[in-house]
Amino acid sequence: MKSKVLENKRLKQEALVNSAFNLLIKKDIHEITISDIVKDAGVAKGTFYLYFKDKYHICDYLVQ
Repeated sequence: MKSKVLENKRLKQEALVNSAFNLLIKKDIHEITISDIVKDAGVAKGTFYLYFKDKYHICDYLVQ
């Protein structure tokens, strides 16, 4: 059961990262909102904040 929870968390974080990446290819960071990222990722806005502080944090994550 625990591994299923961890897998779901990993999938949500991966969806957020992929969404941010895809949006950054098309737009400048200043034009992208957290709402854009979560909508594209198909997760709730609160879920974003479980993994990232703000949109700049997710960009830093992508760079690493």
